[in-house]
Amino acid sequence: MSLHTPHDIPLQITVPSEAAGASPLVSSERRVTPSWTISHLKTKLEPITGIPSTSQSLRTRSLDGTWIQLDDEDSIVGDARYSLRRGAEIEVQDLRPPHLRATTNFDDPTVDKYVMPETAYAALPNTVLSWKKNQKLGRFDPSAPSAADLASSRLSHDSALVQSKGIKVGERCRVGADDGRRGVVRFVGEIPGLGGEREAGCVWVGVQLDEPVGRNDGSCKTRRVFECGDKYGVFARPEKMEVGTEWGVLDDLGDEDMEEI
Repeated sequence: MSLHTPHDIPLQITVPSEAAGASPLVSSERRVTPSWTISHLKTKLEPITGIPSTSQSLRTRSLDGTWIQLDDEDSIVGDARYSLRRGAEIEVQDLRPPHLRATTNFDDPTVDKYVMPETAYAALPNTVLSWKKNQKLGRFDPSAPSAADLASSRLSHDSALVQSKGIKVGERCRVGADDGRRGVVRFVGEIPGLGGEREAGCVWVGVQLDEPVGRNDGSCKTRRVFECGDKYGVFARPEKMEVGTEWGVLDDLGDEDMEEI
């Protein structure tokens, strides 16, 4: 007789924000073992969410969209009643009093964070960077393409993608397959400095969104790229863009389309 161990399930772990319409305080993909108990799962989620295991309330959505509570501490994660599947979401609710809860989304790019200067990091021993230097990997490989060659390659790739997808200024579009982020293309091109050295040469698409669910007002790196209202602007990579007349303003769609959405 052979023993079979169920494969881990990749799940999306989220902690919702109390602010209406705000992005989750935590959103992270984690692999979960089906044989864990709910109690054990909560202890695993504590360092991810910052919420003590005893103050967590877990729930997930069923296939029909209704919430299922994971409230039986002794049951296992793989229990059929939870219907947990690849890509499913587990929402972790914080049961602590409001004044003890986290209120900041640390993934929010508008939140100031400490960033170690590159020169200080480069001087540290026993880091990934120092290991790469010793092993002559990546940009430390004498035979590796130069930064200029990589930037040129990215530009050629992105330019071809922009052309094949028909991304042009003035086109209606949708960003990231998110129906809540429809708008009009206002800019297509390089933005020096955006994305850092790793994305030098990349083409960016500036979009004026229909709703204030963006990240800026058309400005980037203190540079005005296009004009729009605050939170109506977003810059995205071409692979995340869909363009065409089918991405019209949602308010202008018929009742039948709205029901399907």
